[in-house]
Amino acid sequence: MCSYGYRGFESLPLRHFPPFPAAFRIPLPNVLGYTAIIMPEIFYNAMVLREPYSGVEVTVHQLACALAQYGSFPACACVPAGHRAIPAAPHLRLRTTCAPVSRSRLLRIVWEQTVLPLLLLRARAPLLHAPAYVAPLLAPCPVVLTIHDLHVMTHPQFCRKRNILHYKLLIPPSVKKAAAIIAFSPYTKQTVLTRFPAVREERIHVIPPGLSQTMTRCTDYARLQAVRQRYGLPTSFLLFVGDLTSRKNILGLISAFAIVQGERPDLHLVLAGAADSATAAAIDAAIRQNGVRHRVSRTGYVNAEDLPVLYSLAQAFVFPSHDEGFGLPPLEAMACGCPVVCSGGAVIENCGTAAVTCDPRDRTSIASAVSLLLDHPVFRKEKIEAGYRKAAEFTWEKSARATEAVYQSVLGSSSSARQEVSS
Repeated sequence: MCSYGYRGFESLPLRHFPPFPAAFRIPLPNVLGYTAIIMPEIFYNAMVLREPYSGVEVTVHQLACALAQYGSFPACACVPAGHRAIPAAPHLRLRTTCAPVSRSRLLRIVWEQTVLPLLLLRARAPLLHAPAYVAPLLAPCPVVLTIHDLHVMTHPQFCRKRNILHYKLLIPPSVKKAAAIIAFSPYTKQTVLTRFPAVREERIHVIPPGLSQTMTRCTDYARLQAVRQRYGLPTSFLLFVGDLTSRKNILGLISAFAIVQGERPDLHLVLAGAADSATAAAIDAAIRQNGVRHRVSRTGYVNAEDLPVLYSLAQAFVFPSHDEGFGLPPLEAMACGCPVVCSGGAVIENCGTAAVTCDPRDRTSIASAVSLLLDHPVFRKEKIEAGYRKAAEFTWEKSARATEAVYQSVLGSSSSARQEVSS
């Protein structure tokens, strides 16, 4: 997916720490007649944060930022060297790993399964949040696990072989180990329950991510023109933002665009995102076969600061994905006043009636949905206004507070279990 950013954390108020279960409080020696209490740090594993960020990395990073601003639990975030900035906060400490582990995915996976459990043990950590599919199987404390999707199980034909191997090997034991699971949507929750019937439903908490505070409509003419020139954007265009992968249905989108542009000689299609060499070759072939060689352009990754401007410039945002565990880009487009056509899993669930939906397997369905937005100004305006209202529902403050409520619940359950064992 394209590059994202997160702003708005410049001023951080002091927070009162929440009540910690007694079983996790560490007394210090009596000093001047008083016994000090240290609240052990919850650990947040953000080691997945390696550029360029996809949707998973975006949400892991932005939740860390939101916990800094809105959270109150004492926490330690494990981050790689060179990560995007996370704001300073009195209750959040950053622990940076060495450069080799930060640069290598394989070394990071090994570090998570070997070194991280030792860090948790040494720190007497009461809880670990693993926000990217996989938990250290030897973690000595309760684990909160975030499952973004289960594409390696439900749609393996769209996944890279290394991801299938990694996640099929480690997701099942991670789910089994987790004291609580966070899913971004009811759709993903149901997928987890279907694939892992032994998991009790009450263990899974639906907590949608928020939208970056930078995702607002741009009306600054100079900035609009600067971004248009930077990426060579045409005057009138449809926009797609995301990884250019087969699961995103890019070839279907190009085929549908060939229908839409037939009666609109000035309309173009802009694909914002990156593709591997094989997918890029398939995209180029589809562009030639559909006769839209001079009407489709690829920008590559887009700078975080420029993304809201792209949404603001587009005539419509088209996201005909085959499946999504959540799908941030359609909601980002709505926040920037760009009407949306979408399909696929949780995206329809999240966008509701604010978007025009389509069948990703049918290019005429995609084309018809786009034409509705382009040909009917009143309908288009209604969808834009509904999009603003829908996007406003997704805030990182809500997400951070709900996440800490899960922490509190797990800590309370673990404390009760310890007390029962000791008694």
